[in-house]
Amino acid sequence: MNRFRTVRWLSVGPFLLVVGFVVGCGKGEPKRYPVSGTVKYKGEPIKYGNISFRADNGASGGADIRDGKYEIPAVAGLPEGSYRVAVTYPDPKVPAPRPDEPPGPSTPVRELLPAKYNDKTELTAQIKAEGANDVSFDLK
Repeated sequence: MNRFRTVRWLSVGPFLLVVGFVVGCGKGEPKRYPVSGTVKYKGEPIKYGNISFRADNGASGGADIRDGKYEIPAVAGLPEGSYRVAVTYPDPKVPAPRPDEPPGPSTPVRELLPAKYNDKTELTAQIKAEGANDVSFDLK
């Protein structure tokens, strides 16, 4: 009977070791933090647009901007770290497609902000674990 227990532990032991290693070494998802703020262009709140955050490690997130304000809740928030930030502000005067127009390429949207705030962004933000992450921009 003693021999049977030894054999059973020899066959189960490596399995438990592997399971313990996988569970113990798994990092899981990093903690996410809510982010909110305001975005102005030439002193006026951006009426409608988008803000996006991207870290070098691949972490990213974003939100719509409405009347100069945006909010990213914790559930969709950002892990702690440094981010490049891009803001878009599409021209609301772009005409809607005609009803008889077939699907396909549409009129390109004109961006109201300089490229240094979106395609070639120079904006950065630091997301911290402590305190509120109020990330606001007054673009010139």
